[in-house]
Amino acid sequence: MDYKDSPEFNPVKKANIFSIKELTRGNSSPTVRKPEPGKESQEPETPVKYDVDDALINNYLSKLTVQMTGNSDIISISFTGTHPETLAKMCNMHAKKFLETHLELRFAASQDAVKWLQDQLVDKKLKVEEAEEALILYKEKQNIVGLGETAGIIEQKLEGLKSNLTEIKIEKIKLKALSDQIKQYSKDPTLTKLIPEIVKDGSINTLKAKYADLQANKTMLSEKYGEKHPNIANIDLQLKEVENRIKLETLSLITKVETDYNVLLASEESYEKAYNEQSLVVFDLNRKITVYRRLQREADSERAFYDILLKRMKESNIAGDLQTSNVSILDPAMEPRTPIGASRNSQIMKGVMIGLALGIGLAFFLDYLDNTVKSTEDVENYLGVTLLGLVERAKQSKENKDANLELLTSEAPKSVFSETIRNIRTGIMLSTTDTPHKSLLITSTKQGEGKSFIAANLAIAFAQTGKKTLLVDTDFRKPRQHKIFGIDLKPGLSNHFIGEIDYESIIKHVNIPHLNIITCGLIPPNPSELLGSHSMEKFCDNVRNRFDIIIFDTPPTMTVTDAVVLSRNVDGVVFVIKSGQTPKELTRRALLQYKNSKSDLLGIILNLVDVSKGGYYSYYYSHYYKYGYGYGAEPPKEKRKREKREKKEINV
Repeated sequence: MDYKDSPEFNPVKKANIFSIKELTRGNSSPTVRKPEPGKESQEPETPVKYDVDDALINNYLSKLTVQMTGNSDIISISFTGTHPETLAKMCNMHAKKFLETHLELRFAASQDAVKWLQDQLVDKKLKVEEAEEALILYKEKQNIVGLGETAGIIEQKLEGLKSNLTEIKIEKIKLKALSDQIKQYSKDPTLTKLIPEIVKDGSINTLKAKYADLQANKTMLSEKYGEKHPNIANIDLQLKEVENRIKLETLSLITKVETDYNVLLASEESYEKAYNEQSLVVFDLNRKITVYRRLQREADSERAFYDILLKRMKESNIAGDLQTSNVSILDPAMEPRTPIGASRNSQIMKGVMIGLALGIGLAFFLDYLDNTVKSTEDVENYLGVTLLGLVERAKQSKENKDANLELLTSEAPKSVFSETIRNIRTGIMLSTTDTPHKSLLITSTKQGEGKSFIAANLAIAFAQTGKKTLLVDTDFRKPRQHKIFGIDLKPGLSNHFIGEIDYESIIKHVNIPHLNIITCGLIPPNPSELLGSHSMEKFCDNVRNRFDIIIFDTPPTMTVTDAVVLSRNVDGVVFVIKSGQTPKELTRRALLQYKNSKSDLLGIILNLVDVSKGGYYSYYYSHYYKYGYGYGAEPPKEKRKREKREKKEINV
C-alpha cells in the first residue's frame, strides 16, 4: 500500500513518501509489551534511523495505539485518523505483520532449542557410554557372573554353618554339664548311680534288674534252707559278676561322655573357623554388590536422561517443521462508520464525575486501611464482645472548670461523662441475673488506653450507690491510683505480701463516701509470681467477705501476663480500648487469652471517643446535650428517672 499524496500521515508535505510496507519492515513496528509498574513509557534501547522525515514517523506513531486488553492475552490495535477505509487497512496490516513476526520468532526459538538439545545429546551420550563401560569393566574385574544367584548360594551356606554351629554349642553345653556332674559324683561311688545318663541307660538297668532277682532268690533260699545251702554260694558268685559288669558299663558310659565332649570341642572350633571364613566371603560379596549397583544406577540414570533429551529433540523438530503459531486474529478491523470524540462540556463533566468517584473511593479505602477498633460494629461484630459503653475524652467546661478531670465522676456527678460511667456501672451490674459480680478486673490491650482512669471513676460510681467499694492497684509495673487520688504509694499490697503488714492496715480511706483504696506499695521484682501466689488468692477471699465490690486495676494484657494470671481470682473482666488507636488483631489476641483461661469477659469500654467525627458517637452524646444535661440544674423529669434508676441499682 502506497499513500503518496494522503494527508493522513503527512500533514506537512501533504503526501506520503514511503510505503507502509517499508515502515513495518524490520524493527520499525512498535514493540508490544505490558507496561511496567511505575513506568508510563519505555524508550527503545537502540534508536532506529529511517530514510523518512521524523515528523512523518512521529505523526504516524501518534495515531497508532497497541495495548493489552485488561488482564487477558488479547492485543488491541487501533488507528486514529480522518479516512475510515485507510484506518481499517492499516490495523489489519499491523495485525498480519505481527503474526508473521511472531511465527518467525517461534521458529528461531525452536531452532535454538534443537541446537541446544543436540549439544546436550552429544555430551550425555558420552556420559552414558562411560557409565556403561565402567559397569562392564568392574563386572569383568571382579568376575561377577549371576550376581543374584551367587549371593543366594553363599548366604545359604553361611546360614547352614551358623545353624550347625548353634546346634554344636547347645550339645556342648549339655555334655559339659554332664561331665562336670560326673566329676563331682565320682568322688563318692555311691552317688555315681544317680547320674541321669546312668539311670536311663538300658544295659545298666538290665544288669540292675538281674542283680535284684538274684538278691531276691538268695533271700528266699536263706530263709528256707539257711545260709549254708550250696546254692547260696553259687548265687553270691553270680551277684559278684553282675556287680562287676555294672561297674564296667558305668565306667564305659563315663568315658563315652568325655570322648563325645572332646569331639564336640573339635567340631565347634572347625565350624567357627568355617563360619568366619564364609562371613568374610559374604562381606566381600556385599561390598561388590553395593559398588556394582551404584554403577548400575549411574548408568541407568544417564541413560534415562539421554532418552528424555532425545524425545524432546524429536518433539522440537516436529514443532519446527509444522511452524504453527498460537497467535490468531480474533476480529479483523472494520471500516468505522461513526467518528469518535466528545464535546468540551462532556469531557469536563466526565472529569468531575471521575474526580468525585476517586475522592469517595479514596475515603472508603483509607477507612478500610484503618484497622483499629473505633466503633460499635468493630467491638460487637469483629471482636464478638459486648460493648459496655463509649466514653468521651474528659475535658474542662464552664460548669466543671474547677473539677479534677481524673475524678470527674465525683466532682462533676451531673456531667455527661459521669452519666456515661454510671451507665457502664449499670451494664456491669445487670450483666448477670444469677450471682452478682463482686470482683472486677480492669485491663487494656496496651499502655496508654486509660484503663486506670476508667477503673478509678468506675469505683467512684459504685461507691455512689452506697456499696462498700474497694479499688486495688495491682499494676506493679506503673501504678497510678495513688497519683489520681493524691495518697501515698506505701504501704500497699506488696508490703502485705512480704509479711510487713496485715491487709487491714493497707486499706486507705479517701474523701469519697464508701470508697476505699489499696495502693500497690513497694514495686516488687516478681509481680506475676505475687499475683499468682496463694497469698493473693487468700487476699481476694478476705476482701470479698468484707466489701460489696472490688475493682482491680491491672497492667495491659499484651505487655505482661499479670492481668491474665489475676483473672482466675475475679468474677469478671472489663476491657478498656482507646478508640482509633488500638489494632483490631492485637485486641483480638488479647481477648483470646481470657477466653482460653475460662475468664468471664463482661465487655469492652471504648475510651477517648472523638464525638466531633459525627455518626454514632454524636448521636450517643447529643441525647444528653439536647436537654442541657451538665454540671448545673437538672430537669425534674430527668432527675426522677435518675433517682429511680439509682434506687434500682442499690436493690440489685
